[in-house]
Amino acid sequence: MNLPTGNQQRDAGTNSAVRPKPMAGSLAAALVASLCCGGSLLFASIGLGGLYSTLGLFRYVPQFLAAGTLTIVAINWLYYRHLAEQTGPSCDGAHLRRAMYLSTFLGLVALAGSFVVLEWLNHAVVNAARFMSRPEYAYALIPGVLNQNLVYAALSLVGVGLVRVLPFPARPVPEARPAHAETMPTTQG
Repeated sequence: MNLPTGNQQRDAGTNSAVRPKPMAGSLAAALVASLCCGGSLLFASIGLGGLYSTLGLFRYVPQFLAAGTLTIVAINWLYYRHLAEQTGPSCDGAHLRRAMYLSTFLGLVALAGSFVVLEWLNHAVVNAARFMSRPEYAYALIPGVLNQNLVYAALSLVGVGLVRVLPFPARPVPEARPAHAETMPTTQG
């Protein structure tokens, strides 16, 4: 008889709750991916601003956001898929799927939000004299954040749709037997 371990009992009993491990992984991935724009603040604060400028990471905003989105989707999908496989057929996959969607959504909102805040902080607050004199920064929807970068941040939320189409273990459905199958005469020939 296979009895679930303590972790499996805890996880099986709280199917609708968002787990802390994928949530922490999502938040960490969001912060790392959003450093493409706020990275100059971080590097300058430790005396490596010239290195950041030399690397030119600010040119790769769409790639960093796409990589962050895919990382957040992968973290959540792999974790909750593994959890659904471990809990077996007694687990209600719908609750785990909802928790996976919520965790992914919160991670992607953290990605987009931290990106926009760091972009605004870098261009509209810390380096305002250099950037706010340019019309594309001064007259943007959020002053200091280019409108195209806002579109990139909003597109990162497409990851929720991506996690929706990925395969997820479902509870096995028992085969339905017709009611008249037992009463039908068999012909032997």
